[in-house]
Amino acid sequence: MTDPVLTEEEKGALLDGVSSGQVEVHANGGPTYADVKPFEFGPRSRIVTNSFPRLQSLNRQFATRFAKQAEQLLNAETVVTFNNVANITFSEFGGKGEGLSLLLEFVPRPLDGSALINLNSHLVEMLVETFYGGAGNDPADPAIQDTEFYTPGEINVATMFGNAMLAVVADVWQPLSKFAPEMISDHLSSGVIDCIDGGDAVICSEFDIKIGETEQHFHILWPMATVASLVPVFEGQKRERDSAEDARWERSLRSRLTDAVVKISSGVGNTSLTLRQVADLAPGDVINITNPQKGVVFASTVPVLEGRFGVHDGRYAIETTKWLGSDTDAASN
Repeated sequence: MTDPVLTEEEKGALLDGVSSGQVEVHANGGPTYADVKPFEFGPRSRIVTNSFPRLQSLNRQFATRFAKQAEQLLNAETVVTFNNVANITFSEFGGKGEGLSLLLEFVPRPLDGSALINLNSHLVEMLVETFYGGAGNDPADPAIQDTEFYTPGEINVATMFGNAMLAVVADVWQPLSKFAPEMISDHLSSGVIDCIDGGDAVICSEFDIKIGETEQHFHILWPMATVASLVPVFEGQKRERDSAEDARWERSLRSRLTDAVVKISSGVGNTSLTLRQVADLAPGDVINITNPQKGVVFASTVPVLEGRFGVHDGRYAIETTKWLGSDTDAASN
């Protein structure tokens, strides 16, 4: 039986034949494969394609109210308009040609995670100019170049602008959550941002802002992981928190609590014994105790009332004199 493996001499001769053209190579002689379609691995399953109608409504309310706050801060006529909301990855947002932006990171408590406010370099320049009494700069002016860094003064003005923005967001979002956002850091868009990765899905709300005759825009970026619990509300599938419903629930809870059965107890006196005396106790022994004029009433183990010991209708009783609530210090007095 012939060995199917080529010898070294046969391999060399075959390669020489291919190189010289004496041996023809047929490209279609091998197996065929289906067309390959590129697939991007990553968290794209978290990217949804709806328009978030409830979030758009909140953004319009925010724009109207924030215009008044910004006008007071900058002492200049200000108009803010909601532009659009998009579902993209953070890396896709970074490729929008914003240049070197200032990203203000905040924590939207009680939600877990962080969110970002994006201010491009031209807007920061315009804010600083207007804040210190200038008329603002035309971003189309070639004298204004994309900055490579931000000074502490520029960051301070931008942070004040961002904090004013968060105060309005907290107010507008009250129907959704008892919102308490807090600014925690600032980043350059060219640097590493620990709170978010390039492939993370974000809900990007874009706003136009006109200060005087100059117009720019800014963005609020909500990582999907941070606002996941609110997505059904954004989509209109679930109602936001209803204060009237909360009040009804509270009244119902209070009504049910008043019918709960609680064990009430009180001590009638106390004394001190040594361990030897305790060990020597036997049935029939008498332990002398003090006969206090005051006693504490416990609901389960919680001191709630203070009163005077006495007799009522032939039974030992306590006449209550003071509410203690859960104040254990008052119970010891």
